[in-house]
Amino acid sequence: MLNIITMKKFFAVVFAVVLFSTAFAQARYTAIDYLKVSRPAVAMEMPFPEKTVSNAIEDKFTKMGYKAKETKGFLMFGGARIPELGTESYDVYFYVDRVSRREKGTSTVTMMLSKGYENFVSDTSDATLIGYAKQYLATTIRDAVAAYDLELQIADQEDQIKKAEKKYNNLVDDGTDLQKKKRKIEEQIVENTASQGAQKSEVDKQRQVLETLKGKRKQ
Repeated sequence: MLNIITMKKFFAVVFAVVLFSTAFAQARYTAIDYLKVSRPAVAMEMPFPEKTVSNAIEDKFTKMGYKAKETKGFLMFGGARIPELGTESYDVYFYVDRVSRREKGTSTVTMMLSKGYENFVSDTSDATLIGYAKQYLATTIRDAVAAYDLELQIADQEDQIKKAEKKYNNLVDDGTDLQKKKRKIEEQIVENTASQGAQKSEVDKQRQVLETLKGKRKQ
């Protein structure tokens, strides 16, 4: 049973990866408002809920040694050195938002890079870095979110198995109790049957005594 569940999970993940690669693989250059000013950024859609995406990004950067700071709805990681972006350090901002009310499982991830003091990188100030940022968002961040989501699915499936096993074990225990009760009832039935026979004999005996007494009446 567990092997079947594992195989189904494997094919579901493969399907999700293929779907993800074809429909969500492109990051684009864009702009987003931050502190009431339009800022240059890169963005892409990911087929995951916004909470999953935000938690995955925070988890990844935490493992890299950077602590998230929330600022105006953005997750900001200050002074982060990211090999995929080069040797310099950047303040990296992420904004994650649901694509629409209907598409609860799809999010838009927007990323901004700053060289410090809100000196945000644009395609005119550093087109190469923006290209790296697109690639970083579309591969490294995408893969991190997919891996995080998979771990959530695995944890959820393990929880489902635990619940199913607990229910099964409870049913086994109930069955054992019922078998004990059944044996006890069967023993009681045997005892009752024997008691019925003995009591029937006693009734017949007493009835015979009654008939004998009646026979002594004077005619």
